[in-house]
Amino acid sequence: MALTRKMLREMGIADENAEEIIKAHAETVEALKGYKAEVERLTALNSELDNAKSTMLDYQRKFEALEKEKSMQAKRQAVTEMLRELHIPEECVKPILQVTDFEKIALDENGAILDEESVRAGVMELFAGFIPKRYSFGAEMATPPANSSERGYSPEDIRRMSSREINENYQAIKQSLKATTD
Repeated sequence: MALTRKMLREMGIADENAEEIIKAHAETVEALKGYKAEVERLTALNSELDNAKSTMLDYQRKFEALEKEKSMQAKRQAVTEMLRELHIPEECVKPILQVTDFEKIALDENGAILDEESVRAGVMELFAGFIPKRYSFGAEMATPPANSSERGYSPEDIRRMSSREINENYQAIKQSLKATTD
């Protein structure tokens, strides 16, 4: 219900007092309209803030996903290099990478595996069947002919000898050849 002059006269309020009341009432209504406009403005700002927060959270999730993917790629690269250093055949590297738990692997600021020795030991234990055994053998030495200075060397014996054997037995061969020509 609105406050009017007619209503104030019916209440028995004098006209000069009614003007004062209406003036005060108008100031109150204007202040309330200002408060209402401010509340509407703040409500709109709050809605914009909520939208901005939601957008920021979406971007944060995307950034974290990209960082995680970048970290995973770096870890995959480091483990791949380690597997190649262990001489694991290329056709076995991909299956090993598929079952590797990269969450347990940490990298330093240079991209190298932290605690690489324990990771390497774990790989060697888990995937021992994929790691070829390396054996080293010395050079095969030909068996030199028995010391046959008494019997001498025939041309056939000399043809079967390697250059090294001929050099080692040069004096005996020389005497053996000299004896056959005499």
